[in-house]
Amino acid sequence: MKYSISTARWRQQTMILESSTKGLFLVAVAGLFNGSFGGPAKRITAWKWEHIWLIYSFCAMALLPVGLALNLSHGVILNLLASEPGLSLKVAGFGVLWGFGSLLFGVSLARLGMTITNAMVNGIVVFLGSLGPVLIGAVRVSPRQLMWLVGGEGLLAVSLLLCAIASINRDRAKGISSSRSFSRAQSIVAVLITVAAGVLSSMLNIGFVFGASLADKAKTSGCPTFVATVAIWMPALLGGLISNMGYPAYLISRNKSWSSLSVDRGNIGSWLRALSMGVLWFGAILLYGIGASSLGSAGAVYGYALVITVSILTSNAWGALTGEWKNSGARPKALMWLSTALLIGALVILAGQRVSS
Repeated sequence: MKYSISTARWRQQTMILESSTKGLFLVAVAGLFNGSFGGPAKRITAWKWEHIWLIYSFCAMALLPVGLALNLSHGVILNLLASEPGLSLKVAGFGVLWGFGSLLFGVSLARLGMTITNAMVNGIVVFLGSLGPVLIGAVRVSPRQLMWLVGGEGLLAVSLLLCAIASINRDRAKGISSSRSFSRAQSIVAVLITVAAGVLSSMLNIGFVFGASLADKAKTSGCPTFVATVAIWMPALLGGLISNMGYPAYLISRNKSWSSLSVDRGNIGSWLRALSMGVLWFGAILLYGIGASSLGSAGAVYGYALVITVSILTSNAWGALTGEWKNSGARPKALMWLSTALLIGALVILAGQRVSS
């Protein structure tokens, strides 16, 4: 009897470990996709930002989630969302907030520049996105888990600060001015906009936590496991589509440049690259949802911090490979290496605690 009990317990622990390992792997791949999705845009020269963002948003937030729901869920997801209008609208509401966060992120880039905006927004997003579900009581973690989570995110925040400092020093070494000539009042407004961008951008993960029962019901209704989280992403992303397509469409209409989107030989490459951005980004969201679900009740807490960490590591790696740090001087490179080391340390802490918990 003792042997059978211990054997059953061992099997249970083995299954939990295997599920955690699978979840961590999927979250890591999601981070790779998320850190790479902006890459194709660098080679689009025929379009402006608004054209790229319009096509990318349509692909990532409408075409792919709705297409998967229609073709692979056998009508389960559409029927489920129709039967749960209150919860579906709440999840869509979080998506709307996240969409406006994305829009404010673009405004912040123009006001404060890439380095400061990325550091501030990512720092706020990872803290609120992962700790938000805990703070509102949607997810429970032990005091020990919370301590390690805050420690890992603290390392991540410091690494982002060092990354911003390194990037500013790099731009100065290359003769690129990263400063903006603002009055004190304008600077305060710019910072407030950036903070708002970070707060609102974290709403996507909180919406994912709120809508977890939709994915569970989709599974029990016969929906394939890898498509079940689309029951959450579909209303959330359609909510975010309002601003992510609305603002670029406004800019295109104002500039009367709809003709730039014509599908001809000269634009095929631009279309394919913009669509590939959508595939990478939605692929990241889909894999994150599956991986976070595999990590257990606190998956959306640890998983979100992990996916952001891997995403930043990936984008930094792409920056190094594409020569962004060439001729930048010794000090910026040293700061960047230190930032990367802290990122890896945060990744080890967060992943290790998820496996051991």
